[in-house]
Amino acid sequence: MKRNMAKLDLDRRFTNSLDVSLLLSITWIGFELYFNATDPLSERWQVYWIIPAFWILLAYAFLVVICTLWSPSRNPTRYAYLEETEDVEDGVSLTNSSVMAAESVGKLVPDLEEDKQE
Repeated sequence: MKRNMAKLDLDRRFTNSLDVSLLLSITWIGFELYFNATDPLSERWQVYWIIPAFWILLAYAFLVVICTLWSPSRNPTRYAYLEETEDVEDGVSLTNSSVMAAESVGKLVPDLEEDKQE
């Protein structure tokens, strides 16, 4: 249960960073539209470099967040998947696969000898 809470906390942090980057992106798109609408003659070309630079900085910031969240730790099993303790009856056994495959093919193919007799 403790492992699941650690994973949930990690997922929440990642979701929050996605939300913040989405809000920043939408805000910046609005600024770009305003900037381009108010400057049709490109008179402010000296500050135009800020618009593409923002996207590079946002991608870099998102990379830093990912590297921080999934950085190596002293306890790497904290986020590991839990092993199932219950036996799964519906699963396919890998040791008897040829026998099971032959049985399943036999069930799918109709008995042709009965059709020939009629």
